[in-house]
Amino acid sequence: MCKFGDIIVVNKYVAENGQEIGEHSFIVIDDEGSTISGLEYSFVASVISSFKNNKKKKLSYEGNIELPDDAVKGIKLKKESYVKADQAFYFNKKKISYYILGSVNDEYYDQLIKLVLNLALKGKLKRYIENL
Repeated sequence: MCKFGDIIVVNKYVAENGQEIGEHSFIVIDDEGSTISGLEYSFVASVISSFKNNKKKKLSYEGNIELPDDAVKGIKLKKESYVKADQAFYFNKKKISYYILGSVNDEYYDQLIKLVLNLALKGKLKRYIENL
């Protein structure tokens, strides 16, 4: 069972563009579970991406936050990465397959949640329920 702050790998999910994506990493930002638009969810997670190029440009977006190596526990990141904090993916554990890879420290998790909440207050948090 995953909990907030865990870094998980979802084996297959529907991305924001509607395409099915294989194995991708996320950070769990809410593990309470509830309903959204009448659909049950088990947890909410933000997607992790690697900097393929132009790190400075990607970090200039308000919704992106770097994921430094020293914030990660239990694993070593293969590539420099960032979290798309403006994207909240809702998942139902009964409908997906995932595994826990590691976690982030409390300080990073708090920083991430503050950003997510700030984006939500500004109406800039995108919610994706295609995986329910």
